[in-house]
Amino acid sequence: MSRTFHLELDGLKEVKLPEAIQITKRGIYRLPSLREAFSIALGALATLGRSSGVRTVNAELDGQPVALAIIEGARFGEDSNGNTTLMEVSKKE
Repeated sequence: MSRTFHLELDGLKEVKLPEAIQITKRGIYRLPSLREAFSIALGALATLGRSSGVRTVNAELDGQPVALAIIEGARFGEDSNGNTTLMEVSKKE
């Protein structure tokens, strides 16, 4: 079965947070490497997947590979400072 959905690229936003996750080793703080950041993201998605559905798909965007994760029952938003939020949303009945 094939399903198609429309994605408006002009509506895509970058994630904005006041501080990045940092790794601590021997009392020294640093930004995670790309490999560590991928592991953190996968761990967070797997944790979300236990309480809501998380689906993944590989695709191409402008000829470049992209990995998409769809979090069921959630919606992105912004706080009063413009930082990205992720909220649980109940289904409309």
